[in-house]
Amino acid sequence: MKKLLFLILSGLVLTFAIVSSTLAQETEKPKEAPAGEKAAPAEKPKAELAKPETISGALQMVAADKKIVVLTDSAGTPYDFKVTGATRIKVAGKKAKLGDLASETNKTVSIKFLPTRSGNVAQSIEIGQ
Repeated sequence: MKKLLFLILSGLVLTFAIVSSTLAQETEKPKEAPAGEKAAPAEKPKAELAKPETISGALQMVAADKKIVVLTDSAGTPYDFKVTGATRIKVAGKKAKLGDLASETNKTVSIKFLPTRSGNVAQSIEIGQ
């Protein structure tokens, strides 16, 4: 009885393996276009680009050596931003450098940034008067 049950179970497992292998091969084959029609070029998946966002709050900290700026919003939540060479920085309407922001802590700041997988990248930083 045990031998018969083992043979039946082995047969089912073997059948399942063959069927799943055949189905996998069929799904990998590209579909052929009907006669007389040209096949459409395969579409490449488009990367979803994040849209720039803007946040305002108090300038909490500036780490010029690490090129990081930290902003705290009205709820007290800190947000850190990477500063790049393309980041535009203005203090009181005038162009400034990252090092100039160190003396501007606790002032109201507005940061336009691009959220990325590696962190928020500041596009522009503006401190009012």
